[in-house]
Amino acid sequence: MPSNVRRGRIPRAPQGVDELVDELYTITGFFGPWAHIYRRHNLSHPKSWSADYMMYQGFDTNALTPTDASDPAGAPITLLTGDGIEVSISHRKEAMPFAERNQDFHQIRFYHRGEFVVETELGRIETKPGDFLVIPMGIIFRETPKTTENCVAIYEVAQPITFAMDELWDTVGFTSHFVDESGMVLPEPVEHDLADIEVDTEVRIKYGGKYESMVYPFDPCKDAVGWLGDPIVCKLNVWDIPGLGSSHGFLPPPTGAVFMAADKSFFFNVLSVKPFPNEPAPNGSYGPPGHQNDYEEVWFNHASEAAPETDGHLWLMPTSCPHPGLKRPPEYPPNPVKKIRELKLNFDCTSILKWSDEVRDALLPDPQKAIYTSFYGAHIGIDPDQAAQHVKE
Repeated sequence: MPSNVRRGRIPRAPQGVDELVDELYTITGFFGPWAHIYRRHNLSHPKSWSADYMMYQGFDTNALTPTDASDPAGAPITLLTGDGIEVSISHRKEAMPFAERNQDFHQIRFYHRGEFVVETELGRIETKPGDFLVIPMGIIFRETPKTTENCVAIYEVAQPITFAMDELWDTVGFTSHFVDESGMVLPEPVEHDLADIEVDTEVRIKYGGKYESMVYPFDPCKDAVGWLGDPIVCKLNVWDIPGLGSSHGFLPPPTGAVFMAADKSFFFNVLSVKPFPNEPAPNGSYGPPGHQNDYEEVWFNHASEAAPETDGHLWLMPTSCPHPGLKRPPEYPPNPVKKIRELKLNFDCTSILKWSDEVRDALLPDPQKAIYTSFYGAHIGIDPDQAAQHVKE
């Protein structure tokens, strides 16, 4: 029997749009008890705030200069940190002069820009823009760029990475986003001559929050001749993840979940353009409602053909402030059907995240307007005047 209750005036379906502001409240991320609140004002736009870290904020990762952009022995720049979570950006232009092993975290490495050859203990994989690669804790790897204009977003997690497709399937059956796992690419060992293998090789190790190193008399990324077991190192491409929608409109980010922690402490979601709703306003809408939950949300713009200047922008939506929405009446794109180049990554986690000192000065000014021009409105090219109108509402 449904547990939903109603109190007060319910003017339309939760997915619809009218003059009121929607606020979706959920417990346990998007999975627990919920309430959909119809408001006259947007709680996401306070008049003032006592500390900037309480507000949603974003910045352009293209403007950053990690040390690996100019020094082959350099490192990515850390953007966000939390309990068991780190998010960083690499702009590596030259091959690593070492191999690397992360003993603190498992990694999802997203190749936003550029092409790479990634050698691992299990073999090699080549990447292109839109690929994301899982490298579990303790696996040695080496990245060699094939291009110079590169950007890799790195999501590091202490909890093991599991496939959301399998986890959600086991829980609720024939669901999730029907990702074709047969398209997964696995590392392929290449047998090298001993002369190429038996060379002194430094392995840089992230251990206890800092880098240490070991030197081997052979190259661990060229030593293996074969492997069997589970796909612990694997690659998928974001454009192969279908976007799900409904006849009425918005579906929450976990419908695009690709990876997650078994305890639901994080989700890695790929969100491409969703099918356009066929239910007109006021019962249908396009775009998300404002919402408040107990997950911190990290959003990364991979592609926006309507506002390409926002590609590479990254936003943090903290739990301290409701996340603004952008609902509008639904409309159909013109025929014939064409592919819309719009894609965002969404990383949800239960850890409270903080900006690093290195990027705090690069944050975009006036976040209440920038949230629309840089993030929410990027896919429809909202201009500053339109953004001001949303803040006013």
